[in-house]
Amino acid sequence: MKLIPFSAEHLRLGKPLPFGVRDAGGRLLLAAGASIVQQDQLQHLCMQPLYADEDESNEWRRKLGATVGAMLRQNASLRSIAEARPQDTPREATTVGVEASVPDQWEALAGMLHVALRDARPQAEFVARIRLVCERAQKLGQRHADASLYHLVHVAGESIEQYSSHHALLVMLVCDQAAGVLDWPEDTRRSLGCAALSMNVAMAALQDQLAASDTPPTAAMREQIRLHGAQGAQLLREAGLDDALWCEVVRLHHDRGDGQLPLGELSPERRLARLLRRADIFIAKISRRRTRAPMSPVQAAREACLGQDGVPDEVGAALLRATGLYPPGSFVELANGERGIVVARGRRANLPWVASLVAPSGMALGEPALRDTVETRFAVRGALAGAQVKVRPDHERILALR
Repeated sequence: MKLIPFSAEHLRLGKPLPFGVRDAGGRLLLAAGASIVQQDQLQHLCMQPLYADEDESNEWRRKLGATVGAMLRQNASLRSIAEARPQDTPREATTVGVEASVPDQWEALAGMLHVALRDARPQAEFVARIRLVCERAQKLGQRHADASLYHLVHVAGESIEQYSSHHALLVMLVCDQAAGVLDWPEDTRRSLGCAALSMNVAMAALQDQLAASDTPPTAAMREQIRLHGAQGAQLLREAGLDDALWCEVVRLHHDRGDGQLPLGELSPERRLARLLRRADIFIAKISRRRTRAPMSPVQAAREACLGQDGVPDEVGAALLRATGLYPPGSFVELANGERGIVVARGRRANLPWVASLVAPSGMALGEPALRDTVETRFAVRGALAGAQVKVRPDHERILALR
């Protein structure tokens, strides 16, 4: 952990920061996501040199610089500039107070989660970090579901950068969408979301290592993988986690002891763990590794969502409704020979909205063309690997189509 100076002028009563504030020795003074509620607490913090972890605070500092730059261009008052925070939109800067794009917001969350998982310790700060990321990720996913799936699914199929955090965020997003289909209450969805983000905390570094490796895991690595659910739950308990459902779901997320019982007959923790396990399997299959191309979403759905009779069970059906048979961010070929990328889910799992990028002749289209696959001529013929679409998607332009 590399500490850098943090100015006390950025502290506000009732305004939490997305990173911890520390003293010169690295001792935590204010946890990530915690608010200062009393004036004397604020004064006490302001009386000493303050520091922050460089990696953890990087995204906040970048946005602060952008905010201050925009305010300077608008000739904002020196006082308002001095009081600026990344999320502020002062009166002098309302014309430039533009929300970051959905992909940028997910990448910021991936960075926050990456730091949290790599620095996981049995301390309350770790639990606070996960809760903060979960709250923001669920709000973003519920507000921009298709754009969120588009970005995270595309990243999963194309990149192994920060694999563990991107994987956890996509699993969380899919679980939250499926939990909405199942009409689970908000408090249950929060516990499930936090469990999805922390399910691999006991092997996050190993998960990143294996995704980028071209050699099989050693016996010691396989043992760590086998024990990571129980060890992750133990770390959460030692950190003082007061959410028993979250903790148990982490412990059980690879346990198949629920057999073939209907979802409604399972205990709450096993019900959530079943959904998490199946979403984890599905997302792992459509994700790239150094030595393995991502599986077709159709094949992944067949293996993760369908029962032995070829029909989706309750969890499988919820997952298919959450992602679609052709999830946003994946590539497809249409009946007319065009090739493109799925932009959004449609009225049915096999009827997505597609941005065509390549004409039937194989030539790139000048502009991406939005296709409703309900129309017979634009029906999806099948899924494609990204390498089969020889055009680099302009994601900003494509997301603007919907």
